[in-house]
Amino acid sequence: MDHISSLLTKVLQKRGLTSHAEASLLILRCREWLTEHLPECAQELHPQTFTDGVLAISCDHSIAAQECRQQTEALLSHLREVCPGIAVEQIRLLRGV
Repeated sequence: MDHISSLLTKVLQKRGLTSHAEASLLILRCREWLTEHLPECAQELHPQTFTDGVLAISCDHSIAAQECRQQTEALLSHLREVCPGIAVEQIRLLRGV
């Protein structure tokens, strides 16, 4: 008998939704990390997309962007740890999107 995790993986692959599910998981984990580690800036930081190994985070304010930029390596290593099957290569900060 298959475990639910293997069934879910098979269904996502069959329907071509694996990359969408991985991107959603990565964005969720990023939001959680931002809320925990940058609580004063979390309202101005919005993880948007994950494509081709690049996570895009839009920033409403330049101070929030600067604070996030200082923590990108820690965020990147955290995402690689909590999402080991997803190849996160870079974090790109977008201002005013």
